[in-house]
Amino acid sequence: MDIILGYFILLTKFFGLLTYPLLIIHGAIFTPKKTLPPFDNCENCDLLTIPAVDLAQKIRIGEVKSVDVVKAYINRIEAVNPLINAIVEKNFNQALEMAKEADSKCKEMDPIYLEEKFPLLGVPVTVKECLRVAGLRLTLGNYWRRNNRSTENSKVVDLVLKAGAIPLLVSNTPEFCYSWETNNLLTGRTLNPYDQRRIPGGSSGGEGALLGSGASLIGIGADTGGSIRIPASYNGIFGHKPTVRVVSLEGTLPDLSTVPKAVEYTQPGPMCRYAKDLPLLLKIMSENNSYLKLDEPVPIEKIRIFYKKETGGSQLFLPYMTSEISEMFDDVVQHFRNLGVKPMKFEADMSEIMEYCSAGCVAVKDIPSIFVDPSGQHKTPNMFLELLKCPFGCSNFSFNGMFLMMMAKLLSMFLFRHLYRKYIGKFEALREILATTLGSNGVLLFPSSPKPALRHHELYFLWYSNFYVFIINMLGFPATSIPISFSPEGLPIGIQVIAAPHRDRLCLAVAQHLEKAFGGWKPPK
Repeated sequence: MDIILGYFILLTKFFGLLTYPLLIIHGAIFTPKKTLPPFDNCENCDLLTIPAVDLAQKIRIGEVKSVDVVKAYINRIEAVNPLINAIVEKNFNQALEMAKEADSKCKEMDPIYLEEKFPLLGVPVTVKECLRVAGLRLTLGNYWRRNNRSTENSKVVDLVLKAGAIPLLVSNTPEFCYSWETNNLLTGRTLNPYDQRRIPGGSSGGEGALLGSGASLIGIGADTGGSIRIPASYNGIFGHKPTVRVVSLEGTLPDLSTVPKAVEYTQPGPMCRYAKDLPLLLKIMSENNSYLKLDEPVPIEKIRIFYKKETGGSQLFLPYMTSEISEMFDDVVQHFRNLGVKPMKFEADMSEIMEYCSAGCVAVKDIPSIFVDPSGQHKTPNMFLELLKCPFGCSNFSFNGMFLMMMAKLLSMFLFRHLYRKYIGKFEALREILATTLGSNGVLLFPSSPKPALRHHELYFLWYSNFYVFIINMLGFPATSIPISFSPEGLPIGIQVIAAPHRDRLCLAVAQHLEKAFGGWKPPK
């Protein structure tokens, strides 16, 4: 462990221990746990339990009306959003009109033709706000952009809507998507549907909370440092980060085009409640990328299973893994043993994973600033002055957005130029070993997070726990977050499965298998 980085982690651990009792008190006072409306006690509730693939088929053959589906989801959204605050802007009126048009098409056209041309016809979708949806807000939770609206769709949104999906809303993100806690000064704080005292993750936290609460069926997120997989893990749903460059970044904000490494780390991807929807969603988002071979069947017994629960190194400098996460991981490994698959431990040394991730932060330290006025009318404020103003409510910018920018700069200070080259070199060697080990038919089981959903503000003292997901962004490999079970407190816990580049279908096959084995998503009680 690099000495300076190690001391920094120990310092944040110490303050985390001191402040944790205060976080418990803060949550009890300001975000007490509330029960969501029952998932199975509403008009047309049965429509909320149908996977998108099956729902689209039922709509095509006239067994179900798209209008009824959209109304059912609108009702569910209206019932739960006051308790989770996940929405930036609704699109309900237009969605109902689009649903009527979808039902008309289904009356007039052949179902086989519709399945080929519009595989998601009439199915509602929700979208992370950083992905443009024409006519809807595009603020990124940022003061300078508070009046912005999209004039066009981002590429990935356009592909999903051309497939017939109906956009219901754009969902909340941290400011500029720069946090794993979804909170900004325009829309406010999004809460975890399983326990409002906890965070839904970020930056696709609005999507995660809506899906976890059963208020959305499929969502479009984006992942730069676990921004799909952390919300998926915290909200008990499925989320897939595709192989790098498989899904277009065109129209995705913030604009990372000036930071090449950030572009390499980032991918839009699908989030959903049912694993069987992942292949179709990825097929649409990737424009039927032939390298992915998503239509090829993948027998689970043909997949080689590797696992890595502990990265090695001193536990002093690593986040503490809770017993329920550890036991859940062991249960998944044992499940494959019981199948006769014989999972193998991934033996490569990952003890310097914190240094690798810190080097990755150095590579993206020049990400776009939340302080720059895009109109050029206002002077860019000083970050440290804004940090001082935050506790008094005098800043126009969120602390969590500033925190990530500050951490990227601090970590770049700790890793001097020669150390950066050293650790990036070691990281590239790890990439080669992992790619060779996994090959064309191997996957790696790896933790998504060392803990279930964190308490509000806890991430400031557990920022280093994000290395479980960020390292996969650096690799550029595909990864799927899979819900497995629940903690004693009723919080979802899950695992991520990783494959070699363009072997996304292996991740999706494992997701579908583990959904059947462990039950997948379950609504908050």
